[in-house]
Amino acid sequence: MTSTEQAQDRKEAMKFTRLDLKLLIFWISALLFLSLGGYGALHSSCDFVPVYTGARCLLHGCNPYDTTQFEQEYFQAGGSAGEMPDWDLSIPVYPPSTFLVLSPLALLSFPVARLLWFLLIGCLFVTSAALMLYMCPRSHRWLATILVSLILGTSRALLVAGQPATFAISLLVIGSYFFLRGRFLPVGSILLMLSLAVKPQIGGLIVLYLLVWRIHWRYALVAMAGALALLLSAGLILSLHPRSAGWTSDLRANISTTVKAGAINDPRPTSVDATADINLQAITSVFFADAREFNAVAYAVFLALLAVLVTAVLRTNAGPEMYLLSLGALSALSLIPVYHRFYDARLLLITIPAVVIVFQKRLLLGAFIGALTVLAAIPVQAWTQLFLLHHALLQSIAQNKLLFILLLRQQKLELPILFCLYLVSIFCIHFPSAPGSAYRRLGEHDQVASVKHALSAARQRCYSMLASARCRQE
Repeated sequence: MTSTEQAQDRKEAMKFTRLDLKLLIFWISALLFLSLGGYGALHSSCDFVPVYTGARCLLHGCNPYDTTQFEQEYFQAGGSAGEMPDWDLSIPVYPPSTFLVLSPLALLSFPVARLLWFLLIGCLFVTSAALMLYMCPRSHRWLATILVSLILGTSRALLVAGQPATFAISLLVIGSYFFLRGRFLPVGSILLMLSLAVKPQIGGLIVLYLLVWRIHWRYALVAMAGALALLLSAGLILSLHPRSAGWTSDLRANISTTVKAGAINDPRPTSVDATADINLQAITSVFFADAREFNAVAYAVFLALLAVLVTAVLRTNAGPEMYLLSLGALSALSLIPVYHRFYDARLLLITIPAVVIVFQKRLLLGAFIGALTVLAAIPVQAWTQLFLLHHALLQSIAQNKLLFILLLRQQKLELPILFCLYLVSIFCIHFPSAPGSAYRRLGEHDQVASVKHALSAARQRCYSMLASARCRQE
């Protein structure tokens, strides 16, 4: 072999393929997510404290909704006063099933449990992002890599807070992936069950969709029944202990406290914390001051949008692409009717394959949905509010309702728009129905094409080696 050929071989060996570059970008964003989030998680995890301590209360017979008993368990587990959250801001309102799911961690001391929690939710979220990336067609894997990496790289706050939503969203995404691919269905059912048990408001509509549209519906039914069983079991355990027998009244009181005027979950414009809310009440409360009125309007809008989605889905052919578009619309719709914070918007990670499908069929529409997905997942309005507070402009902005919504309710506004864009896609893009089984493996044609490409490349290398051998013999 000549020196020129050797130099060419070295150059080709050092050259990154497109696939390598995509993987490099993804893993860089994953490392940023884990490293930046991990440093804060090991010194804070303020959202992990209520669920961890509540799980200890479940095991030790105290009331997880009584902050006085709460603090005693927290300090006995090795927690420090400096890391304990303000109970006026972190009032415990999680369902009892959350504590039952996390009870294995409650057997450990708080520092050890916090470290394991960080590793668990960090790895689960990266895994869910990788599966959504793998689900996208190879022909548009660049677009999927950019979207997934942007969401992953900007999610460090979920790790810093130790937010249980990270756990619920990751399990929901992974479980849905197994359902759509028709693989590891018992595992997928267990993952969906645990997700519903921790935060039912995140994945409830999606699991219900799997059940109603009969996508491995028996496993979806098992997931819903299992989550309900966990809830009833945890409630029964609390009711059997004297100190926690009145947990239902305490939970109702805590929920009422969080949503009253000026409280942490008050969606009204006068509440500074409402910027972090992404449910529709944060917009309807701008026009209606009474809680019953702005809640009723939000529920009415939700039901109307849900009815339109059901009508659209019934008029289309069932198939893998339509399932993904429906999940994309449902993901945006799930964040609208009830209380959700900005970190719940990471549920939009499950919509990345749907974005790519629309991009393949309608370039401009897909690009717009992709850009809106990233914006809806990132809480830009929080930075806007800090800027307005710093320059004493918040009061003047609040006097103009339209400007107030555009600047400080951006994330809430983008979710209904994103839902409507998915509706447009469902109505405008026609997909053939899946012959035989409606659950054929998504991306199967890409795998076949990849194998054919690899065989062709191997054949070419063999021809090149034979030609080189003949040249040396001559």
